[in-house]
Amino acid sequence: MWTKPALPSLRTLALPLGLSGALLGLGALAQAQAVNPTPPGVQGAPVEPTPLEPSPGAQPGAQPPLEPLLETPGALPGAGQPGAQTRPSPPTVPGLSATLSAPRSVSGEVPLTLTLQSSRGAVTLGVGRDNEQNCATAPRVRVLRVGTREVVYPAPGAEPRLCAQDLETRSLPAGGRTVFTRRLALPAGEYMIEGWLTGFVADAAGKVPAAPVRVTVK
Repeated sequence: MWTKPALPSLRTLALPLGLSGALLGLGALAQAQAVNPTPPGVQGAPVEPTPLEPSPGAQPGAQPPLEPLLETPGALPGAGQPGAQTRPSPPTVPGLSATLSAPRSVSGEVPLTLTLQSSRGAVTLGVGRDNEQNCATAPRVRVLRVGTREVVYPAPGAEPRLCAQDLETRSLPAGGRTVFTRRLALPAGEYMIEGWLTGFVADAAGKVPAAPVRVTVK
């Protein structure tokens, strides 16, 4: 006798839409994992940064040196310091020599004599006044205290004087000589006095130095 098969109930056919969607999603995920399987050991493993390779010669754990910052100077070197800036010295004149002389010991002002000797043809000298040397023409001098590098004259930091712009002109014959003199007031002490002539020789700026002399001022 034939028996009619039992039909599914309406409750079984009427599955909730949400449950059907979830089942479809799980099926798609399983299919994707079958196509692109996850390599073993990757899932859930923390990502570690790749260490940097040290530069050649560097010690382990040493920090790279910092680049120094360039400092912009706010003022010129020596600016504001007495005697820090000096005028450029003119070239030495060939064919001329100078001799500085003074008493070895003196009381009061020191008399200085600069004798200029020529071993060349006749030349014309033009010597101006120096506003740092009491407007004297020649000899120009620098006085140092013996045993030190202290400059006594010209006084460091002293205000320059206003001097006339005239030139003392001398004619120096061939093989001849001429003499310049001045007096210098110094306090008591032992000094080395350097002397020279600075001016125009045949319309060209030049300098004729002399050997220093030692003077005792009482």
